[in-house]
Amino acid sequence: MAQKFSKAFYNSKEWENVREYCLMRDKYLCVNCGAPAEEVHHKIHLTPQNIGDKSISLNPNNLASLCRACHFEQHRGEHANGLKAKQREEKSQYTFDENGYLVRKNI
Repeated sequence: MAQKFSKAFYNSKEWENVREYCLMRDKYLCVNCGAPAEEVHHKIHLTPQNIGDKSISLNPNNLASLCRACHFEQHRGEHANGLKAKQREEKSQYTFDENGYLVRKNI
């Protein structure tokens, strides 16, 4: 969840555009594990001091598409309430079809 100082930023059109660009760039896949990406992570975390610096806040080179479990792990460590185990299980359930679309495997 966004902190108070960053709520306006995360509701901005600029963030929406760069977020969508990064998801498309990463093919909507988590760059860590290959599961479907749901979030875009700032490698250099936003602070009240740097949020206005577009080279940090809106720079695609500072952003990575992550699944919820990997994003949680980035922020809170290895033991993310069992999400990491679930993420590993889900990772192996996806593949690409003959058209290049991400689909769940028939297991």
